[in-house]
Amino acid sequence: MTRAILRRAASGDDGTPGALALEGGPTLFTMEPPWRGNRRNRSCIPPGEYDAHPHRSPRFGACFIVAAVPERSHILFHAGNLGGDVALGLRTHTLGCVLPGMRAGSLAVGGGRQRAVLASRPALRALTAWAGDAPFRLEIPDWRS
Repeated sequence: MTRAILRRAASGDDGTPGALALEGGPTLFTMEPPWRGNRRNRSCIPPGEYDAHPHRSPRFGACFIVAAVPERSHILFHAGNLGGDVALGLRTHTLGCVLPGMRAGSLAVGGGRQRAVLASRPALRALTAWAGDAPFRLEIPDWRS
């Protein structure tokens, strides 16, 4: 099984940015919600090793689902840009999923700017081209220590 390593930067209220290194393939950028103790619909997933499988979502279409996340379900890799904490008035395109991007940046949101991943649909296509119809192993080292 091929491997992908998601190395996260420090998590903040406007999300958890990272870099997803695809074994033998490109490195993509990622955005997830902030770390909120693995709370459903609010937090990025805990560090660990997971299997990600091709999936067809009624809402997002072709994507990948991350299996066996403790106390969580329906964690996807799908297109989107923002991962802020909505309880603090920030915008998000994810309720705990991983958003891939071709580059990191920011977007104008509500009179300010918020960290984001950009070119998310092309990044999801790159992830799909890399993985094909096969599952892959997702490794997330612990950045919190």
